[in-house]
Amino acid sequence: MYPSVQSAFHGFNTPFEGAISFMYQDVKGLVTIGVGNLIDPVQLAQALPFRFKSDGTSASVDQITAEWQAIKNNPTLARAGYRACEPITQLELSDDSINSLVAGRLAQNESFLKRQPWFQAFDAWPADAQMGLLSMAWAMGPGGPETFPKFCAACQKLDFVTAAAECKMDESGNPGLIPRNRANFTLFSNAAVVHADAAQASFQRAALYYPQVLKAIAAAAT
Repeated sequence: MYPSVQSAFHGFNTPFEGAISFMYQDVKGLVTIGVGNLIDPVQLAQALPFRFKSDGTSASVDQITAEWQAIKNNPTLARAGYRACEPITQLELSDDSINSLVAGRLAQNESFLKRQPWFQAFDAWPADAQMGLLSMAWAMGPGGPETFPKFCAACQKLDFVTAAAECKMDESGNPGLIPRNRANFTLFSNAAVVHADAAQASFQRAALYYPQVLKAIAAAAT
């Protein structure tokens, strides 16, 4: 991915997922932390450097497991929101640990996506398209975009207009996807403008233009 995408991803993603230092349940009842990072099953949590909020001392594997189970086994937390978990948790991750967690998952997602036939030209895509695909993969898992056949076919053809129209994820029971879907539509629409403009080179493929809307900018320039 372009440096512009890598450096902006955490800030782009935080409004949709939050940046939460303690364990909580997402809307599906899965234990989560950071910027929407799943730590379910418990082994994923056990591998992280949790510390106590009170004094910063490191937590043991048994202490991490106990807190994870307390969150996981409370069925009311999935609908209560992450704030309900703050007063009942003792452990947290540092900002640096969350940053590392996000960077690691982002790299894994990119590697998986680029091995798929529809996205093999990913490195040459406009930066906004790269961000759009990575955004979808973050929300659904890296295999999620494959379940959108029209979207995949459009990406393989570098038809980012159609990709924008076909990238919408199901918002049923998950209203948090509404702003992400809007952002993804803008990202792929921007990519269509950049790709179509290749001969004039008014835009740079490696530049991330979101949250600007390039259609409006292009229209104003004509």
